Formats: sequence, structure tokens, C-alpha cells
Amino acid sequence: MKAILLFLWQLPQNLLGLLLWAGTKLSGKFAFVVPKTNEDDAVMIYVTGFPGAVTLGQYIVLGVKYIDYDGTTERHERGHARQSCWLGPLYLLVIGLPSLIHAALWKPGNGSYYDFYTERWADHIAGIKREEGV
Repeated sequence: MKAILLFLWQLPQNLLGLLLWAGTKLSGKFAFVVPKTNEDDAVMIYVTGFPGAVTLGQYIVLGVKYIDYDGTTERHERGHARQSCWLGPLYLLVIGLPSLIHAALWKPGNGSYYDFYTERWADHIAGIKREEGV
């Protein structure tokens, strides 16, 4: 019952996450999925040629380049998934849209990408400590 209520609480972003997952399958770029390990966890969807990572509710879509990575990106995105659990339908306005705009506008040399409040908060939730300027 808790899982159903949590899914409904995050319904807008969960629907977008499911659509993105379906889109990766239709495009032929879907690589594989790591299922949820508990009802509060997120599904990790790895995609060939995906340039980064995005979290939409209980769905995290990542490029396959993160498979052999140190796990920081997965942990960071799980931080975003926790934000979605906490904010529910407000997540897209408070985190999703600002984060998307930040990602589109940020350029190397303009400080750390992770200094932006959405990213800094996700890192904090995930227990990630980054060096200055990283």
C-alpha cells in the first residue's frame, strides 16, 4: 500500500519517467535496468548514448558510461529521487525544471555544476562531498 501511495504522490514525474523509459526502448538505445531494491528505491535505467543522468520520480535514466564509474552519479541521482519522495507533485517545479534549465545553461569554467541548489541538495542527501570547483 505504501508503494502505491508513494507512486501516486510522485505521479507527474513517475509518468514522465515511464515515458522516457518507453522512449529509450522504442529508440533501441535501452541497455538494461537495475530494479528497485525496496519500495523507497528507484529503478536505474541505463541507456546507450545518453549523455548524463535524469531522475523522474522512481525512475533514474543514466548513460551506460556510468556503469563502471565510481557510483557517485548513481548516488547523486538517488538524492534527487529522495527529493521527489519528499516534494511529491512540487518536485518538477522546485527541482526538475530549475535543474533542467541549469544543465542547459551551465558552462565549464562558471563554477561547479554542483553548486546549484538542486544539485547541492541532492549531493547532501546522498552524503557526497565534492572538492571545490568539481
